[in-house]
Amino acid sequence: MLVIYTPKINSRIEYVAEVCFKHVFKLDYQITEDLREFEKTLEPCFWYASSKVSEKPGIICDPMMIDTKLIINSPGRTMIDGNMVLFPTETVKLPNFDVFAASLWHVARMEEYNHNSKDIFKRFSSDISITRKIGILNKPMVNIWTEMLLNSLKNLYPDLEFEKPAYKFIPTIDIDSFFMYRGKGFFRSFAGFTRDLFKKDYHAVKTRFRVLTRKQKDPWNCFDNINKLHKEQGLSPYYFFLMAKLWKLDRNISPSKRSVKYLIRDLVKSHTIGIHNSYRGNFKKNVWSKELKLLEKTARSEVFSSRQHYLLVKFPYTFRDLVKIGIKRDFSLVFYDMPGFRMGVSVPIPFFDLLENKKTDLWLYPTMITDKNLHKYQSLSKEEAISQAVEIINYTKQYGGTLVTLWHNESLSDYGVWQDQNEVYKEILKEAVG
Repeated sequence: MLVIYTPKINSRIEYVAEVCFKHVFKLDYQITEDLREFEKTLEPCFWYASSKVSEKPGIICDPMMIDTKLIINSPGRTMIDGNMVLFPTETVKLPNFDVFAASLWHVARMEEYNHNSKDIFKRFSSDISITRKIGILNKPMVNIWTEMLLNSLKNLYPDLEFEKPAYKFIPTIDIDSFFMYRGKGFFRSFAGFTRDLFKKDYHAVKTRFRVLTRKQKDPWNCFDNINKLHKEQGLSPYYFFLMAKLWKLDRNISPSKRSVKYLIRDLVKSHTIGIHNSYRGNFKKNVWSKELKLLEKTARSEVFSSRQHYLLVKFPYTFRDLVKIGIKRDFSLVFYDMPGFRMGVSVPIPFFDLLENKKTDLWLYPTMITDKNLHKYQSLSKEEAISQAVEIINYTKQYGGTLVTLWHNESLSDYGVWQDQNEVYKEILKEAVG
């Protein structure tokens, strides 16, 4: 049992202790406000307060952990034992940083609350994140920081026992559009023919014609191959379906089409599914609720998982809206332009609303690697992409937790810009299950 003394327990301290000692690592712990009992305890312990309260191990906490209205955009940082740490502070017998403040700042995505610099799709990109700027995005830093604290306590209290979570792997497939050419209707198909002719892309013209005349299978309708690819590794991917009405950034095939309904009902038989919430729903009320109901009606099954289209999230409002429509698990938290640990953890954790200072029942599953943050946004070679992915995989295996990857059906079609990219994904799957 690890005993933690703090003069006044609040929701931030309770939450971050749970993250560190229940999810990131697993150990029995207790938080107390009774200093007298704390001084008497023979159990492993440390205090957490705004000033020194004991000769026992302890941490002088950052003011934001006491004043729960504070949101820190850019914390101080330093190096300890070769690791970058945030919120350096005075301690007694422990590493000189506030592990709770650093962990809360990272997992709650505090830097994203007050930041107005976004990309053209209103997304918070990795290049404006402090974690990428200081070189820690590629590591599960909250796992590492917690391990630093626990190892220091273990040196003081050899009987302290803790363990890492088991390693799991969840491959996921986002379906922005079931088909590349099929099912788009006369006007969209005519516009596509015209565009391809203007660009002198005669291969695309030929393929589109053959697909529309049923002489060739649509390139993006490659779900049999996707399922076979995973089955060879003993895996079953999660599928996320975009059920939006046609809009400028939601360019899917109409969910009302018989071919789409058939594919959804076929995939739901043996796969976990989720809703791929539309981009338009970020700016128009009740859209996501309607999309979720449509998916549940089509799949004839309840749906509790989600991922945002374009990976657009706005803290805390996106997640408040997901809670309202009954979502229990969200898989959106990865930077669209760079793989890594956006929340600094390798495990699912409950969402914490920093404005309401409240833990919710919505679980956030960090996604670590995507097809587009390797291929589209970095233009990596096959070898470079595999190497970057393997680094993330190895960290997740080292610390335990749930590795989540994100690919699209079109990126596994072996067609167009995704020609020959299947080999990259196959190697990543092998590394993830090996």
